Amino acid sequence: MKFKIGDKVSFLNEEGSGVISNILTDFRVSVLNEGGFEISYLTNQLVPYADRSSYKIDSILAKKWMDQKEEKEIKPPKLEPEETWEIDLHLHELIDSYQQKSDHEKLIFQLSYFKKCMNTAIMYQVKKVIFIHGVGKGTLKQEILHALKDYERIRQYDAPFKKYGHGALVVEILPRP
Repeated sequence: MKFKIGDKVSFLNEEGSGVISNILTDFRVSVLNEGGFEISYLTNQLVPYADRSSYKIDSILAKKWMDQKEEKEIKPPKLEPEETWEIDLHLHELIDSYQQKSDHEKLIFQLSYFKKCMNTAIMYQVKKVIFIHGVGKGTLKQEILHALKDYERIRQYDAPFKKYGHGALVVEILPRP
């Protein structure tokens, strides 16, 4: 289908919609999504707009990237409740291609992956998860600490310095009463 600048479209493989902001080739366009991000799409990944329910920005980019199956999947093994998971949130450990993404898109992806890991750990009754966030500017760590406020029955503290330096956080998932 031929699109023109200003056409409102929905995404075929993900939730949400956007507006065509640029025609790149006969088969590729840029779309300004509802979160304000301009992302390149193949025209066969778009359909003329049909009303959809609203969504949260933290799920948009993460779902897109996760659907591409570039990141390493969370493979919950047969777990004993006492086990500890170690999750590395460095982008190069999660996805193959991230260089063209903005810093904000990278952060949103890492946070979405963090939440997916937390929810999976809770579901499988993992007692402790060590999230390796790295040192950097501390933005990811601060966002993780903020996100942890949404979880009940958890305790968080810095991981052992000898093993992780200042770049990891331990989250203990407390048992249900």
